[in-house]
Amino acid sequence: MLPGYTEALERTQADGRETRDSSVTERAVQAQVEAREAVASVAKAAKAQSGSGGVLQVVNGAKRVGWAAYELQRNASHLVQGVAKPPYITTGPLDSLESRKLAEGVEFQVLYDRSALARPPQLEITSKLVALGEQARVIHVAPTKLIVVDNEIALLPLTASETSVESAVVIRSSAMLGALARIFEDLWRFAAPFSADQDPMIGDNQPSEEERWILSLLASGATDDTIGRLMGFSARTAHRRVRELIARLGVETRFQAGMQAVKLGWL
Repeated sequence: MLPGYTEALERTQADGRETRDSSVTERAVQAQVEAREAVASVAKAAKAQSGSGGVLQVVNGAKRVGWAAYELQRNASHLVQGVAKPPYITTGPLDSLESRKLAEGVEFQVLYDRSALARPPQLEITSKLVALGEQARVIHVAPTKLIVVDNEIALLPLTASETSVESAVVIRSSAMLGALARIFEDLWRFAAPFSADQDPMIGDNQPSEEERWILSLLASGATDDTIGRLMGFSARTAHRRVRELIARLGVETRFQAGMQAVKLGWL
């Protein structure tokens, strides 16, 4: 189950019981900007058209939002797509609902904001879920939480406090739902893969301080020319160093290299 929506639900239950890579990076950054703008537009429209049924349905209260998230995923027949990011207080143990749905053959694609994985329990939980079949990727900054189920219904936050989602909108089949699906697909395409396997950079392969700086610049979207200028390299040397780090991290693009470095805790 996606972290961030279920805390109120869990508390209630507890109470009762330079090359192609450079252009890819630029497109990735642009995709995130467009995603934030699109999400803001969807949320604004949802607030204006709130009601008790139809295409849009607003859910108020953290507990009700938690139950809505639970019910949407419980009724999934083949696919759950989600974006996980704060606010939330705790993530809890390995969620039995997602485990059961994975066992039933439901596919889960979860995009994690890097801050979501900065919490030690969540990193462990995600690793276990990936081992059970969850497809997980990591993005530098996700524009919002999100759940899309079977390409037919979605849950999008409207308002949130520092610790919980206070209101959300349920969106059924519509052009608005299609827009959210495209947002997820764009973010997913440029996100770095999360792997439950052993980290590729451990022991003697840990990055040097110089390599950490390069990785940090990669995560910020810097080009080889910029990296070379800031690090005192020629552009050619910077390009070679970047390609070496991408290969060591086992990813395909410079943007993914920066995200993978974040996931591994090097940034």
